[in-house]
Amino acid sequence: MWSDLPSPWQACLELAWQAYCDDCIPIGAVVTDSGGRILASGRNRIFEKTKPGGVNGTALAHAEVEALRGLDLDAVDPHTCLLYTTTEPCPMCMGAFYMSGLRTLHYAARDPYAGSTNMLGTTWYLRRKPIMVFGPDPRLETIVVALFAEQDAHFHNEKFLVEPFWKMYREAIPGGVELGLDLARRGALQVFRNRGAVAQEVMEFLLSQVK
Repeated sequence: MWSDLPSPWQACLELAWQAYCDDCIPIGAVVTDSGGRILASGRNRIFEKTKPGGVNGTALAHAEVEALRGLDLDAVDPHTCLLYTTTEPCPMCMGAFYMSGLRTLHYAARDPYAGSTNMLGTTWYLRRKPIMVFGPDPRLETIVVALFAEQDAHFHNEKFLVEPFWKMYREAIPGGVELGLDLARRGALQVFRNRGAVAQEVMEFLLSQVK
């Protein structure tokens, strides 16, 4: 349950829930030091409405990029820092992580459509740094994907399922997609959202739904 999750994962899920409640893609990311202390954080803001300006509200406003941009590189040795993210980084975020100087990446859920950890080692440049990647996290992958699928089902009435994006997700992570669809049909997450529930309550509920 929630209390069993390391604090970086708790923070990532809190940020993902914030993004969800702002109608942005529910992805959250944090940078920590080697001891797990959170140094910077970010969430998806590509559909940001309340804080326009800069990259917010554009396709560049990804959680990992925001977290990396918030890290004070003059105050820490980036080689000792870790990036945690709820979803496997896309090509842009993977490139930003690689070039940031960080060496360790943790992600909770695969992204069978845009996930790009497989970029590592594909070119001379992308094999020259000693990067360590850990993921997915089986405890979290189902609920991360369910949150995403529920959001799309809520807005598009399951019409999205015919798209190549979700066909890939249903093949790779069927349990997460089906849980998301079930939650959308029941309106369960909308109840939490409408009464301003905190991430801990929501995530504990989601974890309890995983079979």
